Amino acid sequence: MEKALHVSITPESILSSVVLLTEQRSQKHLEDCLTATLAELAALPFCGICTPMPTANGIFIDWAASRSSGGSAPSDELQEIGTDPLLLDCMALGTERSETMADDSIRRAHPVVDDRGKVCAFLVTRTNPGQTEPEALIKGFVAIYRNYLTVLWDAARDTLTGLKNRKTFDENFSSIVLESRHIDVSFNGNRREAHLDGQHHWLGIIDIDRFKAINDTHGHVFGDEVLLLLSALMRKAFRSEDKLFRFGGEEFVVLLAPTTFSAAQAVFERFRATVAAFAFPEVERITVSAGFVRIDCDDLPSVVIGNADRALYYAKAHGRDQVRSFEQLVAEGELPFECPSLAKTKLF
Repeated sequence: MEKALHVSITPESILSSVVLLTEQRSQKHLEDCLTATLAELAALPFCGICTPMPTANGIFIDWAASRSSGGSAPSDELQEIGTDPLLLDCMALGTERSETMADDSIRRAHPVVDDRGKVCAFLVTRTNPGQTEPEALIKGFVAIYRNYLTVLWDAARDTLTGLKNRKTFDENFSSIVLESRHIDVSFNGNRREAHLDGQHHWLGIIDIDRFKAINDTHGHVFGDEVLLLLSALMRKAFRSEDKLFRFGGEEFVVLLAPTTFSAAQAVFERFRATVAAFAFPEVERITVSAGFVRIDCDDLPSVVIGNADRALYYAKAHGRDQVRSFEQLVAEGELPFECPSLAKTKLF
């Protein structure tokens, strides 16, 4: 019979690991640090963190971080959760699940449950054949990960609406696009010659029309209620893989996962119509204007935001309660391609 592998785990090593984890200031760094630290501390041949991504085509698994020795790392491609029965079982039951591999090693999935009771991630470990699994240590790291995620999420969200905040967008634009599976499309430096067919990333700015008048007439309490209800309508209108931000005041930003131009235009238009038909308490009816733009792989956040804002400004200046595409406005000659200096006075 094979002897159990013993791991030398001391209070000092655990304390040192916890200190290292709490030094991290981003979710990506936290996940990289946690998987590397736990794999080394517990002598695990594999330790990884993955997240479930619900889409219209099912739930997919995205590996955020992993550390392995003597074996292949998980694919960078998204995989349907049904191809991994262990994760599917763990997701369905919301409890820790395990399986014995052909070499007698143990593969285990530990669910990470958020404050709404939903499984938001999995910590997946694998022990060596005959190795005594450091169960308490792994569960402790799962708890640390869950608690620290809560802290990071709170810091990344707008306190009123719960959407992601401007600081999060500014600091993580590149990684947000990368995590959303940004499609590299060449425009040869000229959007006038670019075609809108195929799937691309899109960024839209949504602005509540005449919001200042709402605050002035009904007060900030009702203004805040409008913002809360609008953010709830946004969560229903857009897909779970799309990213929603509140930039402050009455301005919201949507980063669409890859889709076609017609689909992007349709979802923004559908949201505009939904808002226009919604009965807001006391205020009753409000409208929104939106400008959206395709994201080029070489674009800076300032360029993307600037072009979407130009399309939004055009919508505001031409009647409000409408959705405008930057590319179409450029193609129609309504906007020059080179960004002029815009008037700083906002049309409310």
